[in-house]
Amino acid sequence: MLLSVALFSVWLHSSNAQESALTAEARKALTVLFEALRSGDPNKVRPLLAPEFQVVRSDGAAYDKEQYLRQSIPKIEGQPAFDELVVTRNADIVVTRMKLKVQERLNGKRAESGAPQLIVFRVTPQGWQVVAAANFAKLLD
Repeated sequence: MLLSVALFSVWLHSSNAQESALTAEARKALTVLFEALRSGDPNKVRPLLAPEFQVVRSDGAAYDKEQYLRQSIPKIEGQPAFDELVVTRNADIVVTRMKLKVQERLNGKRAESGAPQLIVFRVTPQGWQVVAAANFAKLLD
């Protein structure tokens, strides 16, 4: 019985360390993504989006990769905070959910800060690419 408890403790510690490493990797990928978005330069954002990329927003607006790059990159001020970040991974797919604290404008409208957001990445040899995103921030004006 004592051996079982010890093995479980080692497994739990190992599992937490792996989750922490994954969370750190995801936080880095999110930071890279939001730095590119903050630049407003479609050429910096393009390589971070998978060919099949789609995004949907709380007002029902939805874009594929080319539409998003052409007309809907958010205007971001300052550094975002990824609160309550939860990360899961299966093979090359990483799913992140968080409350995104950021000052941003979406299609000219100020967006609520601290709203839930979901971003799905594919890990490739070239880096992490966003496959899909859902932004639940209400548009305020």
